Amino acid sequence: MNKIILDNLNYKKTEKVPVWLMRQAGRYMKEYHIVKNKFNSFMEMCKNSDAVTEITLQPIKKFDFDAAIIFSDILLILDAIDINVEFIAGKGPVVENLESLKNIKLLSRKLNSNKVKPCYEAIRNVKKELINKPLIGFSAAPWTLATYYIEGNITKDLSRIKSFSYKNSKEMDFIIELFSYLISQHLINQIEAGVDLIQIFDTHAYQMDYYMHYKYSNIQVKKIAKLVRKKYPNIPIIYYSKTFQFLDKEANNYLNCLSLNSNISLKEQKKYFNGNICLQGNLDPYLLVEGGEYMIKEIKNILLEMESNYFIFNLGHGILPQTPIENVFKLVETVRNFKKKV
Repeated sequence: MNKIILDNLNYKKTEKVPVWLMRQAGRYMKEYHIVKNKFNSFMEMCKNSDAVTEITLQPIKKFDFDAAIIFSDILLILDAIDINVEFIAGKGPVVENLESLKNIKLLSRKLNSNKVKPCYEAIRNVKKELINKPLIGFSAAPWTLATYYIEGNITKDLSRIKSFSYKNSKEMDFIIELFSYLISQHLINQIEAGVDLIQIFDTHAYQMDYYMHYKYSNIQVKKIAKLVRKKYPNIPIIYYSKTFQFLDKEANNYLNCLSLNSNISLKEQKKYFNGNICLQGNLDPYLLVEGGEYMIKEIKNILLEMESNYFIFNLGHGILPQTPIENVFKLVETVRNFKKKV
């Protein structure tokens, strides 16, 4: 197996820099749309193991990334506890929460196996074909999952969930604890199905104040990592967020890697931690859309900044649907031609 990503996650020096991209399987590829057009809805497609398998492998076959990430969605967990989720063009995900928020104690503590089983089946299928590369499993962090659930339709400043959190702290605590448990189970199920590492997305954590971030992000991510590693002690864990100003300085005791947004200096973030930590990131996705010499310059700047560190090249967030595929080829070529200091 190509272990260049796993080596960096396990703090082993590599001459080359590994590369994969968040949302590498999806909307910017014409091959993806051919599959998508066969289904009536996005969630229907996410629950078809054959489609998930095909979409997951598309960018590997095209760009030869160093890892595949299972094609799924962070809201699959909400769907699996019978909360209706719809993806509406031009609007994004819409979650029906009016009834369940009236009595959150009735929310299920068990994932509906019929709704998550296709994801795990697809992982097994992908692993049969993906012999020489690792497969990444993932989930949302509890706060980010709760954001979609409580907001229903995301507001610009996340005013609904913040208001709910302040006014209904006991209910919020219950939701976060429940989601932490469900996320842990979903990640463990993905590991059992065959993924080689996992990534936890806390995309909306940057909206919290200091206290809320500690309570609903730091503590919960540590708890999830502990639950996962109790059963699978050697599984590498990546954590993604758009800010780390409140993150536990001892995070490298329970995480292998921090995936950073484009607004954070990789070099400065590294100084924050004692001991080994792998970093991942963090080219602005809009630069990948623009391409050209400026994109190449910024890629090289990031590579040079991280040449003495354990590092995985990625974007600061997910690849955008308008991204030209020739720019992706150029990104991979630029990263592959760079040699780290060993």
